[in-house]
Amino acid sequence: MMTGKTGYERRLRARTARGLGRWLAGLLLKRSVFPHLAHLPAMPRWRRRNVASPRSPWRLELPEIPAALLTTAGISRDRSAELAAFNRQPLQDFHQVYEDAIIWETKEEWASFLPEAPRLAKAYKAVERSKRATPQAAPAITMTPEELTMALRDYAASLGLGAIGVAEYDEKYTFEQHKGHQVGDRIVICLLEQHYEATQQTPSVRTNHAAYHSEAEVTLLAVELADFLRTHGYRARGHMSHEAAMINYGVEAGLGQLGLNGQLLTPATGSRCRLGMLSTDAPLVLDRPVDYGIQGICDACQACVRRCPVGAIPAKRRMYRGIEKAKINTSRCFPTVAQTSGCGVCMKVCPIQRYGLSSVLEEFERSGEILGHETDELEGYDWPLDGRHYSPGEKPRLPRQFFQPPGFDYQPKNDPVYRHSLTVNENSDAGSNDAPPEQPIAGPIPS
Repeated sequence: MMTGKTGYERRLRARTARGLGRWLAGLLLKRSVFPHLAHLPAMPRWRRRNVASPRSPWRLELPEIPAALLTTAGISRDRSAELAAFNRQPLQDFHQVYEDAIIWETKEEWASFLPEAPRLAKAYKAVERSKRATPQAAPAITMTPEELTMALRDYAASLGLGAIGVAEYDEKYTFEQHKGHQVGDRIVICLLEQHYEATQQTPSVRTNHAAYHSEAEVTLLAVELADFLRTHGYRARGHMSHEAAMINYGVEAGLGQLGLNGQLLTPATGSRCRLGMLSTDAPLVLDRPVDYGIQGICDACQACVRRCPVGAIPAKRRMYRGIEKAKINTSRCFPTVAQTSGCGVCMKVCPIQRYGLSSVLEEFERSGEILGHETDELEGYDWPLDGRHYSPGEKPRLPRQFFQPPGFDYQPKNDPVYRHSLTVNENSDAGSNDAPPEQPIAGPIPS
């Protein structure tokens, strides 16, 4: 007597589970429901161990950067062109303008979203509380800006953040829908490493689950840093990732450089980290952009360009809104992200993400080659839609209808002028102004 499930029965169960998961995710995303999830218990720590951040501050000892890799500190900019672009069209919040597409995506990612929904709701509630909080004392006049900045860094390290950086507030990089939410003239960017092994399985539900988890955690930690500054008598607020172009601030704070894939590439983990943000009037010492040789590595490597399953990443940079960058084709990128558990292939195949900047620099100095270049260890990936493994030189073949799946409405809301001119969220995390969601867009839109 046969007791195993037939192929038809397995497929039926999978379709049923997917349908129920999408329905439940859609229910939880409702603005009247989502905030209340904060009262539910989060996933137990032992259940999160295969997706949780290592919670460890970075200790960087970089070798000398080869002259052939040096370009410019941070990003090459044309300040006057940046201002002109801002005056023509301020940056918009992708989560609000493309709300329908984001909701569709989150429903598709139900298997990774649902376990972290209570924690994401707690992060959202913590940010809202932070925006209403007031300083708890008069500023400590005995602490110099340098001492206050060091105390904040020490506290961030004790919380397990990888690194923090301080940049000057710039209204050009706050999304129009969130103007006036910041306090003071300082932005603190927080970096939290994403689970290493989970990321190497990109694209997968586990990888996307790790992204959702780290997104919630770094937001909560940013609020804790804001609380710390308020105990010293300063105004400070935590912010959600979709309120501002955090990659721009990360680059200005010397935390990394803009990669060809549109993401912030940090020396320790590449883009295998999530970003949190707070604003404050505390007189923190500003950090400065740094040339880590990362743009030079990108030019020599171009693994993300070759391996992008849909060819959404151009090989060369050009000036866009006053910034020199590779402008991602979001009409190809975002539908892919939405249907493949966040995709993230461009993050997975980055040698800095896999090996760290120090190892990449050492190999380049020794051989003139990029570590892992065109090896299956670095550039191979399993494609979730057909279950195949694609080695270097191979990519999935996708039909035209893949980019317009049933029910997926990738059209801006309200204003049709945005169809061709809108610039959108850069967190997905991106330092680009065209907002590629190359990393999974973690979190719903409870406005």
